[in-house]
Amino acid sequence: MLLILILFVQLINGIRINNKFIEEPDDVETIIGSTLIFRCRTEAIHQSQITWCKNDFCTLGKTRDLPFYPRYQIIGNADQGEHHFQIVNVSLEDIGMYQCQIRAGQQTAGAMSRKAKLTVLQIPTSLLIDSPVVLTENVLSFIVCRANNAMPEAKISWHFPKSISYISKNDYALLSGQSLRNSISNLTLIANRSYHGILIQCQAHSSAIQTLNKTMITQQYIQTIFRPEINISLIGKQIENNIIYIQCNVECRPDLIKIQWFNGTSLLNITNENRLSLLLTRYMNKNKITCQAINQVGTTNQSIILDIIYKPIFIDSYRNQLNNSSVTLVNEGESIELECYVDSSPSSLITWIFNEEIILFNQTSLKIDYVQSMQHIGFYICSAHHSLFGTFNRTIRLGLKGPPEMIEEKTMDSVYIGQSVTFICTISNDIPIQEIFWSREDQQIKINSNEKYELVENRSDNLIQYKLIIKNILLSDNGYYICTATNQYGSSLTQFQLRVNHLKDFFIRRTILFGSILIGLFISFILIIIALINHYKQNKHKRIRKKSSTTDETISSSLAKQQENIQHDDQDETNSINDQTFIHEKLLNNQIRNDIYDSPQHDLFYSRYDLKRYSTVV
Repeated sequence: MLLILILFVQLINGIRINNKFIEEPDDVETIIGSTLIFRCRTEAIHQSQITWCKNDFCTLGKTRDLPFYPRYQIIGNADQGEHHFQIVNVSLEDIGMYQCQIRAGQQTAGAMSRKAKLTVLQIPTSLLIDSPVVLTENVLSFIVCRANNAMPEAKISWHFPKSISYISKNDYALLSGQSLRNSISNLTLIANRSYHGILIQCQAHSSAIQTLNKTMITQQYIQTIFRPEINISLIGKQIENNIIYIQCNVECRPDLIKIQWFNGTSLLNITNENRLSLLLTRYMNKNKITCQAINQVGTTNQSIILDIIYKPIFIDSYRNQLNNSSVTLVNEGESIELECYVDSSPSSLITWIFNEEIILFNQTSLKIDYVQSMQHIGFYICSAHHSLFGTFNRTIRLGLKGPPEMIEEKTMDSVYIGQSVTFICTISNDIPIQEIFWSREDQQIKINSNEKYELVENRSDNLIQYKLIIKNILLSDNGYYICTATNQYGSSLTQFQLRVNHLKDFFIRRTILFGSILIGLFISFILIIIALINHYKQNKHKRIRKKSSTTDETISSSLAKQQENIQHDDQDETNSINDQTFIHEKLLNNQIRNDIYDSPQHDLFYSRYDLKRYSTVV
């Protein structure tokens, strides 16, 4: 019975509360900084019975001006039951649940309106793409767009050409403080260099932005960077002693930091030049020349293997260079193997020649099983033929073991007292030599260097010259001097004779010499004088003959004219032959008289009409 009574009382109270509210507050979304009003209208009751609650806190104030909250105020016509809640300059701290409350009175019961949610909208304070947008080619990269300090959080979209493909797009939000949100959108992609310079855009969307009818877009240009790409090339012919250039063309972004060149693992130089000059030697053949380019992204190497053409040289088994001639000594009856190693590029064709005949082809060694002096001793030629440089020869002299070989030279000198003389003992360097010394025939003592004697030794690849210089010659130095060379097989010697002449012989010989020279000069002078006189006479005779020839021509010309006049003169046809002769003789005598003084020799004249000879002598 008691339970039924309690339920009845509650039902009656509920009907009273519902009848008290005519208008209850609704949920509101507003922009931060704006003014909003929660509406609440009741039946006509005293205003002191109305208050507002925030987040179930109902002590905002009992008066309508709410003095403890300057931005809050209850407004409207209280007599008409208008008890609206106004918030000025809305801020984030105003976010919450609001209720209109009717406090219970003596005759009425209290009531609570439904809860109204206040949502404060905030557009992002900033929208940006993490910059600069620098992507590394063929490396997993990210492009990030951020919309900061928004309420509610912004949604982010991307705008870019279809040529850009991405792996994924990840969006998430972070609490910034005071109920604000930071929105982040992350694009994951693998870039290539074609993306460089493309414009991408990031746009933020939210109810706050839509309410304000705004558009928020930011943009950036993509920068694609990549490690150096190298294209290496060789300029010039790879021939020994030529200079070649290795070109290292590099494409990269950003710019190069440096270029380094390596020969194998050895650093050649550090430079920003992309061309390397090399003077080629045979020892660089098959070397790896590397161009190393470095920029901010990374390091790239590219190499080229040298293939150098070089002429043949002869080497030993340890690749040491040999001379083009050598001597190998053997005992008769021994076996010997002659070797000929050639270093060249490309390989040379080897031929063995003995006594001008080819005995072996394309072999590096020649084996002789049983050496016989008459058949095998001599000069063996190893011939290396190169396709570019031609033929190179190395001579191996095969000889029998024996004492040093002396080379005969001048063995006698004649000098005068007080002079100096030099004897040169020349010995072949082919056969090993243990000792060389000088001595006199009449003395068994070795000659040493001192004030009287000077010993000088000069060595070359093939010869040894051991000189004996004798100074300030005396008569006692006359005699024989012996050069002796020894080795393990015996000794060899050469004898030199010194003849010392007295000074009187010197003066006699000099007198004869100078006298002969003076006589020869005198005879030469006489012959020159005679030659000049003959030359003068010949020139004079030529001038006389030339003058006589001119005179003869003049006389002949005059006679020819006179003859012509006589033949064509009709008036004188009746004259006698004697008169014609008289006239002709007269003219001829006059001409001769004029020319006779100009002629230095006898001249002969002949008349056309008589053969009488005229002679004039000067």
